[in-house]
Amino acid sequence: MSRIARHMTLRRAIVLALALALAGCSQSSPNTSDSSDAADAADSTATDGGDAGDAGAENGDTEATGGTLRVGLASLSDADATDPAEATTPGGYVLAKQLFDTLTEFGPEGTWVGRLAESVTAGDTADVWTVVLRDATWHDGTPVTSDDVIASFKRWFTEDLPPAGSLPFVDPDGIQRVDEKTLTFNLSYPTVVFPEALTSPLMAIVPQDFDPANPIGSGPFTLSSNDPGIRLTFAANPDYWGEGPYVDTLEVISYADGTSETNALSTGQIDLAANIDPTLIDVLAAQSPDSGTFAYPTSGTLTWAMNVEQEPFDDVAVRQALRLAVDRQQIIDQVYNGFGRLGNDYFSPFDPMYSDLPQRERDPEAAKQMLTDAGYELPVHVELTGAPNQPTSDRQNEMIVAQAAEAGFDITFNKVDVATFYGDAYGTYPLSLSYWGYAGIFDQAAMTIIKDAPWNGTKWNDPEFDDLYVEAVQTLDESARQELVEKMQTIEYERGPYIVPIFVDAIIAHSPKVSGMTAYPNTDGPLGYNFNLLRLAA
Repeated sequence: MSRIARHMTLRRAIVLALALALAGCSQSSPNTSDSSDAADAADSTATDGGDAGDAGAENGDTEATGGTLRVGLASLSDADATDPAEATTPGGYVLAKQLFDTLTEFGPEGTWVGRLAESVTAGDTADVWTVVLRDATWHDGTPVTSDDVIASFKRWFTEDLPPAGSLPFVDPDGIQRVDEKTLTFNLSYPTVVFPEALTSPLMAIVPQDFDPANPIGSGPFTLSSNDPGIRLTFAANPDYWGEGPYVDTLEVISYADGTSETNALSTGQIDLAANIDPTLIDVLAAQSPDSGTFAYPTSGTLTWAMNVEQEPFDDVAVRQALRLAVDRQQIIDQVYNGFGRLGNDYFSPFDPMYSDLPQRERDPEAAKQMLTDAGYELPVHVELTGAPNQPTSDRQNEMIVAQAAEAGFDITFNKVDVATFYGDAYGTYPLSLSYWGYAGIFDQAAMTIIKDAPWNGTKWNDPEFDDLYVEAVQTLDESARQELVEKMQTIEYERGPYIVPIFVDAIIAHSPKVSGMTAYPNTDGPLGYNFNLLRLAA
């Protein structure tokens, strides 16, 4: 996964509820989703190496197998932080997930569940929340207590660490200890987003005397060695409260890119390639027929952003016409080698409130007619700016150029490097391709499209949408909130600024010795970086 992609995840943590100073919205108790997409996430696919559907079920079937599991990652960095609150890189997130625990997490169903917290429950108006901790110990054997949780939160605010910026509704002085395992949060204002806001690895709980130079956590592994930018080595925590770990040692090894990582798997240098380009699957099968692929749908997407302050996208007719130009299935088949699902121009398919609107299909003739009716002379000239922020980005951009040519557009693809793309010009491009997702509906809106959203690269501002958003994030009744969300996503569908053509699959390649893969569809990173669930056969 690219470094920029990881920074986008950091942005999510920093601005979660930044625009929710009005109040937030999500589940108010540990939840399940009845959406078909969430159910589909468990039905992962596999090739050449066994049944991925069975792999997820294997987790409770056998005892620990021991050994050393070698995981390839593109890539580690000398900036990988051992303080989870300051993680910004893939390696930093790997460290956070192995050494520490958050109170909650996005689970295999794509919705939040308790992790270090046994329960998280709201009061009648969601301005008071009670957290009960499960029995867990730090790596030094001392118990995790409510005092540690309070100290972690106060540290974020006192030291002005990134988690504090994503919790505007938390008053650190309003956190009260009830007993050793119970505490209450008296929030600055009611919000039912509270449990979901605690899922980021940046929100990991640390001991009261935490020292990043000697990171002690409650997670499934302890840190044995750190060779920055090259290798991380972990030892199993035999007293971990949760599942696993099932290996004695975990090594995470850095590779420059997905190709070198895939080659390392083929030659037996690693046991698992964390996330590979879908076009390399056939190469891997030819090089290493015994290797397997574990793939599952996610809420991540490479989405085209149409800047409504730039011509011609200030006209909703042009935005709708370009949406009709896109052949979404062809993108899945030819860019992603079949590893993806259809998008419908709005985000968050694993949010239980995701709306089931009619699937938009390609219709180039209707697109041309829409442009002509709006007074445009064909072809309509558009400049597309893109960078290789994901392995598939250039190919996806080239695809829309070809598809749109048949629908009355003449698109010029301006390729730039990643640093340039996210530089001073970001947010000024008429049309661009961005990496987004792994967020709930309100989180995504807060980051990208409501008034004053910090990463509103499209400059879209719809007062009706904003009014619905304000009402929805303060509505505690789920059925009433669902109606508001459907109206919000209908507006995005009809006049919004994004083309969300597909949702990408996570693809993990592995040797036949590895089992225990579990899908984490709403969590960035392969398997949600939950390497404690993996087993290694002798």
